[in-house]
Amino acid sequence: MTTIYKKLAIVGEVGAGKTQLVRTISEISPFATEARSSIDIGKEFTTVGIDYGRLSFDEETALGLYGLPGQHRFQMLWDIVKGQLWGLCILVKYGDGLNLDELDSILEFFKPQANGYATVVGITHCDNVDSEELETLIDYINFCLEKHRLIAPVITVDPRDRDSSLLLLELFLGLNNHSFDESQDGEYAVV
Repeated sequence: MTTIYKKLAIVGEVGAGKTQLVRTISEISPFATEARSSIDIGKEFTTVGIDYGRLSFDEETALGLYGLPGQHRFQMLWDIVKGQLWGLCILVKYGDGLNLDELDSILEFFKPQANGYATVVGITHCDNVDSEELETLIDYINFCLEKHRLIAPVITVDPRDRDSSLLLLELFLGLNNHSFDESQDGEYAVV
């Protein structure tokens, strides 16, 4: 039996929760590439390589989770992952103000519309969110998506929470015309 392997790239700004998302939903012990930051980026550790995890949908289908660094100096790693993507998950950190140039740069680099893969935007760090500010942030994100002629779901997500994180995957499965159900033993099946 041949396994069908799909790739999901998880990108976003520094501190958006990419490594945590991979840790939360991976069925294997993820390969994480965090190191102490040598410059002030607002946190002690940062991703310096490709974080990797995996989630099996069924016996024949597995999803590779590729958490990519948010710093542009590591953008060459984006090149390694971008070929034959199944989906692009963009994480945006709430509260620091949206960097439209950063989001624009991600969309320009990956070109999800031209390459035909599903895209979902997850807004993280929404614990004490102001609903009006969140709506404004969503409007800015949608403006940037429209600029790239892209329609994509924009939702809040807590990368620390498995159920919240799996909602992102359900959106990807829906966009790719699949769905999945969790069985009693925690396995997922594509239906």
